[in-house]
Amino acid sequence: MKKKSLFKSLILMSIIGIIIIGILVLRTFVYPLKYKEQIVAHSISNNLDPYLALAVINAESGFDKYATSNKEAKGLMQITEATAKEINEATKSTEEINDTTIYDIDVNVEIGCNYLASLISRYNGNYYIAICAYNAGIGNVNKWLETGIISSTLDTTDISLPFAETTNYLKKVISNYEIYKKIYPSL
Repeated sequence: MKKKSLFKSLILMSIIGIIIIGILVLRTFVYPLKYKEQIVAHSISNNLDPYLALAVINAESGFDKYATSNKEAKGLMQITEATAKEINEATKSTEEINDTTIYDIDVNVEIGCNYLASLISRYNGNYYIAICAYNAGIGNVNKWLETGIISSTLDTTDISLPFAETTNYLKKVISNYEIYKKIYPSL
């Protein structure tokens, strides 16, 4: 009887250990919380959900502050110099944007959060459409809305967009968003 009880205890402790290790691996490697201070501060100053900013950063750069795409999008939030300059003009920022400053964590996250918040506002609070526009561009998303490819009330990732990359991106960001909220219940 003692052997059965000991065996059950060992199994239970092993399962608990595996769960704890799994959560640590998720938090450390798959869903990290790097640059929390900057992300939360710039999210709040732009009236943006910090979990959404984290989800976008994870999808865009995997938290590699030196990431550069084949389209010359740079840094954590994969901002192009043209978008950075456009946001700076709209916000009347005097921040000089160049190849060095765009990789700066504060600059990149501030511009990225501002841009994402402006997309959410443009699309009447709809995260799903804003996420699509962040990836595919405003012009493409506006065409999809005009032609009925997507609805202004889009609230699902179960959709096939004209760009497979954007379909996958939307799914990834929303999935990241939900997971970040679960594994980091408070920021």
